[in-house]
Amino acid sequence: MNQNNRTDKRINHRMGTQEKCILSNRSDSIETQTVDMSIMGLGVKTDRTLPFKNGCELTVFNSGMELPQAKLMWTKKDFNNTTRLGLKFLY
Repeated sequence: MNQNNRTDKRINHRMGTQEKCILSNRSDSIETQTVDMSIMGLGVKTDRTLPFKNGCELTVFNSGMELPQAKLMWTKKDFNNTTRLGLKFLY
């Protein structure tokens, strides 16, 4: 398959996962559910109102462990009032 024709152009493979995940900054936090994860970032979803804007830096807690800080890169409103979030880890 020609790489230029690929729908998924990610460099790093993402592994599907479904676990509770807390995103927080100094003033707000929100419970989300992971969708997928790679060494570079994390995809999560939530049906709650987002207290964060694209570009903000967040602390990520997943299954009781703290992951690297992450930057909120994008959000996308899906069906059923669910919002997807794309996070990039900051190493």
